[in-house]
Amino acid sequence: MPALYLLFVLLASGALVFVLLRPGVARAGTVWVLAALLPVLAALSAALGAQGRAARVLEATPLRATQVTVTTAGQPRTLSLSALDAACLERAVRLSARVIVDTRADRVPIQPGMRVTGALPPAAAVEALTIRGELNCPHVHAQRTR
Repeated sequence: MPALYLLFVLLASGALVFVLLRPGVARAGTVWVLAALLPVLAALSAALGAQGRAARVLEATPLRATQVTVTTAGQPRTLSLSALDAACLERAVRLSARVIVDTRADRVPIQPGMRVTGALPPAAAVEALTIRGELNCPHVHAQRTR
């Protein structure tokens, strides 16, 4: 599908060049429509290509529930996370974000510089979930700053 949109981009570009090289051939409306169509088709092509790549990454990298250990001031805490919560935590750690992880027992604040050990999903899989719009984080949310 992205290749089809890329073909449309090339056809619209060729038509626009043809129209611009022969000034008497087209009206202003035709030039405007062709010029406006190019970025829309290019964006569709890029978005569909990214969706396809994200789907391939997620097929190759199955996400699983995991356990991680968060070390705060020398005190380790073990957290059992679902696959999506682990992906949210990986993104927060990678981006050095301040988040709170809601577990069944309590709330665990995660801050930049804290040591998180365990099997977190790869960054490529988390980015693929984000691109596909499948990464929602009800148990891992931003920490309010004062």
